[in-house]
Amino acid sequence: MNKTTLAGIQKQLDTYNFDGWLIYDFRKSNDLAHKLLGFQQDIHLTRRFYYFIPRQGEPVKIVHAIESFQFDFLPGIKKEYADYASLHNCLKETLKDSTTIAMEYSHLSDNPYVAKVDAGTIELVKSFGVEVKSSGNLITNFLARWSEQQFEENIPVANTLYEIVYSAFGFIAKRINANENVTEYDVQQFILDELANKNLWADGEPCVSVNENSAVPHYGPTKEVFSEIKKGDFVLMDFWSKANTPTGVYTDITWVGYVGKEVPEKYSKIAKIVFDARDAAFNFVSESFAAKKEIRGYQVDDAARKVIADAGYGKYFIHRTGHSITTDGHGCGTHMDNYETKDERLILPMTSFSIEPGIYLPGEFGVRSEIDVFITEDGKVISTGGERQREVIAILK
Repeated sequence: MNKTTLAGIQKQLDTYNFDGWLIYDFRKSNDLAHKLLGFQQDIHLTRRFYYFIPRQGEPVKIVHAIESFQFDFLPGIKKEYADYASLHNCLKETLKDSTTIAMEYSHLSDNPYVAKVDAGTIELVKSFGVEVKSSGNLITNFLARWSEQQFEENIPVANTLYEIVYSAFGFIAKRINANENVTEYDVQQFILDELANKNLWADGEPCVSVNENSAVPHYGPTKEVFSEIKKGDFVLMDFWSKANTPTGVYTDITWVGYVGKEVPEKYSKIAKIVFDARDAAFNFVSESFAAKKEIRGYQVDDAARKVIADAGYGKYFIHRTGHSITTDGHGCGTHMDNYETKDERLILPMTSFSIEPGIYLPGEFGVRSEIDVFITEDGKVISTGGERQREVIAILK
């Protein structure tokens, strides 16, 4: 937390009409607090702390006496407590001039990605006569926005992942045409090798799934559990990566293919619905920003879900439409979700997210198509990487 960030937060507090932002944590129960305040990962904190940023004036640090030194790097007035009575007095005094404040809270836990503060703490804060509202848009603004440098560094990463997906389909074709055995695990390891060769890094292993396995959205093979890939099989590949740097941001893509020269209608039909849903969501975002219209995460989910529901497959779309993308594959910004949660946070410039609708037919196959979206500072909506998938890849064609 520096003076520039502090000034930016206070400006946003004015925009959202908050009297302040009360950032709370106990033993890393609120990981967002640690990211916001800039703590080192190995910091040893064992007691509750509060950091109050008022709309105007100096922040206040409410910290336990035995570890108050850990907060000296943060700007603001320090108030030490030892027993819970003194903690309550510090809070009461700090909040006495506030009416409405932001915390990591979500009404009815509609958005658990933001709801980091326990109910009892919320009750305690409310007992001092203040109204607590969600800090969700503040979180997106200060933890999910990319820098221009991050966007520029992401461009070659996104392009490389699109190249690797074609290489992976080629790897399958080469093995099949040579009458050699090839498995989901083999393809997964091929992708990991390609990423390593490009000095890219990922926090998990690719999802490579064949036939009925592709109907399980988070299925992934292991060295012990996998299926063979044969002629006539349907294949889904989902993988993600970023530059191997502290500020690297992710690219995350999903493609589908068929091990043959001609793709059967049953696969093409479902894929077209999914592609149309993906494009409907992207177009909604693009048209909204072109019209300078504010939109929220749940509305993007609605745009994609409507296409699938209208086609009669609504019950087979069993996850949100997309997730925030930052230095984490699933970032802390706005998600495209009106299904698992209702994400009412705004979609902001200089943020990125996936659009990845899917249809999953249990015991048969599943189709998902995933693209990544970036919003520039001036509101231009970009689909990163190469040309998005338009048809199921005929792997042996």
